[in-house]
Amino acid sequence: MHLRLTHRARASRAAAAFTAAAAAAVLALSVSACGGGGDDSSAEEPAPSPSVEGEDGGSDEPTDDGIPDETVPTDELTPAEGEFTEEQQEYLTDRVPAGADPAAILELGQEACDRLGYLERHDPEGVADALNEGEIPDAEAAIEHLCPEYAELLTQSE
Repeated sequence: MHLRLTHRARASRAAAAFTAAAAAAVLALSVSACGGGGDDSSAEEPAPSPSVEGEDGGSDEPTDDGIPDETVPTDELTPAEGEFTEEQQEYLTDRVPAGADPAAILELGQEACDRLGYLERHDPEGVADALNEGEIPDAEAAIEHLCPEYAELLTQSE
């Protein structure tokens, strides 16, 4: 039996596969960074679940808003070779954690633009859903600074 998928279904499957691969990579990195794998004694004790603000009457700990605590100052944002454009520099401002490679952060923004372009070409109806559901990380900032040609897609999704 052969099933024929619609453009939207193919795009959804591609997005799901991409998300699953990214999650597997993050999981593998977190396990190796924590030194996991060799000691099974921790398997008996479940990790404490993070509390949701308001469950215990409020928490004094700040919530994670996605902005790093310490960022590289704008005048220190330099690529290994050449220079960043003004738009790239604006995108990177207050986004690059101390010790991180600005080019890697920029690449994430460019990947957001690439995904938007792909969806616009292959699943125009699905772009608004992807933006509204947060399937493309930092899409708004990427559109504002790196790919303003997709600003209309952002406006249509609101």
